[in-house]
Amino acid sequence: MGALAGIALNTFRESVRQPFYYLLVAAGVAALVVTMWLPLFTFYNNTDMYKELGLSFVLHVVLLGGLLAAATGVAREVEAKTAQTILAKGLGRWQFVVGKYLGAMAAVTVATAVLGVVLVACVYYRVGLDAGVLERALVRGGVGHEVEAFRARQINQSLTVMPGLVLVLMQAGVLAALATALSARFSVAGSVALSLAAFLAGHLTVFLAGSGGTGGGVGSGLAQGLLAVVPFLEIFNIGETLSHTVLTPLEPGSPGAARWAAVWAYVGWAGLYAVVYAGVAIAAGVVLFRRRSLS
Repeated sequence: MGALAGIALNTFRESVRQPFYYLLVAAGVAALVVTMWLPLFTFYNNTDMYKELGLSFVLHVVLLGGLLAAATGVAREVEAKTAQTILAKGLGRWQFVVGKYLGAMAAVTVATAVLGVVLVACVYYRVGLDAGVLERALVRGGVGHEVEAFRARQINQSLTVMPGLVLVLMQAGVLAALATALSARFSVAGSVALSLAAFLAGHLTVFLAGSGGTGGGVGSGLAQGLLAVVPFLEIFNIGETLSHTVLTPLEPGSPGAARWAAVWAYVGWAGLYAVVYAGVAIAAGVVLFRRRSLS
């Protein structure tokens, strides 16, 4: 376990030291802050639109960083001939692959946490920006119920993005596992290209399922083959549901609390899918890496 932790820690350090990592996170933070001030022209639903837009920003920043870190992890070590030196010290190949995956996911988790904190704070503040003139006057000059109700709405709107952030991390974990498996077999360029293709195909699996069920011949066979390998990423996409829902998780027994519980139940099922898929992908990556020549 010490060797596994060492590989994971070293991979994490390599990932977060890259200038591209800081550039991605900084770009994500800037996008979240700038769009918080922009009018979105949604007829009093600007906060709802901002939540969905913010989750989309976080998703793409995290996925891009995670895919590049995972897709280059094993392949880069093999091409640089450093994998031979590391494995010669008695480290198992499965530990090498798993450690690379865990290190990449640690970097992804840090980026998600940073962007998540910024998004929650921006949503809280955006509720105040979108409040009407009369409501602002009542809150500023009022005491008691008006202020408490407004603060509760700010808190509840901010909390609605939390399940979305967890789903973003799960989606990144699934794609990072697939990218790590591809990196164990292909070159850096090949694994990056295939990982990006898997991301695009993963969001088109609904259409692939339709073509696979109604078509025939070679097209149907290709669709079914892709469905068996490519992850179903739409399971992690509930941004629209979260953006148009006002939850009241702090009030047990309320309709909002029931919706809050239903959302987290859905997150739990999505998490089960993510764990199973990532486990299978990493196991496949270990098998591929064992069969790969390092000379």
